[in-house]
Amino acid sequence: MKALILRFTTICLLAAAVLTGCRRSGSEFLGSWVNTRNPSETFRIVRNGDGFLIVGSDQRPGVGATYKDGTLQVQGGLLSTSLTYLKQTDTISTPGYFGQVEFKRRK
Repeated sequence: MKALILRFTTICLLAAAVLTGCRRSGSEFLGSWVNTRNPSETFRIVRNGDGFLIVGSDQRPGVGATYKDGTLQVQGGLLSTSLTYLKQTDTISTPGYFGQVEFKRRK
């Protein structure tokens, strides 16, 4: 009986380790987001192959982004910016014209 319990525990621990390690990087950014100061400003982040696509509320073709060093790097013509995910508050922070802009996950 002890051997059976030990075998079951080992299998459970290995399964948990494998499932945790298989999570694709950048998954924390996926979903719909809304500006905390301006609720009419929303966007959605979806996977696009190995990268990401940021789609605005107008549903026009989005802006491409790549995951690098824990942030999403957005290249848009002459301007580039980064989106940083804050796990403690489940928000995304990005530079804006008048300081940091924060987006919360839309439920």
